[in-house]
Amino acid sequence: MKVIKLFLRGLGYLEETLIVLLLAFMSIMNFVNVVSRYCFSSSFSYTEELTVMAFVWVTMLGVAAGYKRYAHLGMSFIVDQFPKKMQAVFAAFSMVCSVVMIVLLIKYGVEMVQGQIMLGSKTPALRLPIYYQGLSIPVGGCFIAIRTLEAGIGEFVRLWKEGGVKA
Repeated sequence: MKVIKLFLRGLGYLEETLIVLLLAFMSIMNFVNVVSRYCFSSSFSYTEELTVMAFVWVTMLGVAAGYKRYAHLGMSFIVDQFPKKMQAVFAAFSMVCSVVMIVLLIKYGVEMVQGQIMLGSKTPALRLPIYYQGLSIPVGGCFIAIRTLEAGIGEFVRLWKEGGVKA
């Protein structure tokens, strides 16, 4: 159990560090591009590519961080009307459905990246392999899957205990 907690703590540190660094990078790139455009009447063609690439990675990592903090959207009006033990069952069902969807996301993300590698797709300005951006889907999906399991199991255990039965 300690190993899992240590792993999740390290994963959280990695997620948050990458998000902060990528957001800072995006801000700096956009600032430099705007200053260049207004002061020198020319912009860097590659800043948009790098910013979009960073944005896609931040989005996927941000979804995982949202699950970790239970910040994902959910409508629970009807579920909240049930006893806590039944709410726990609904939480487990929701987690299973989410994990199935995320596994599909990872599967099709891997297929997409394989296609990008096979075709040798590159970005227009920097000629970077496009799969650098595409990898955000399966890699981010793995982060999301781990966080979904963590949040789902935690919610199930909490609700089950509140229902008066030990898990």
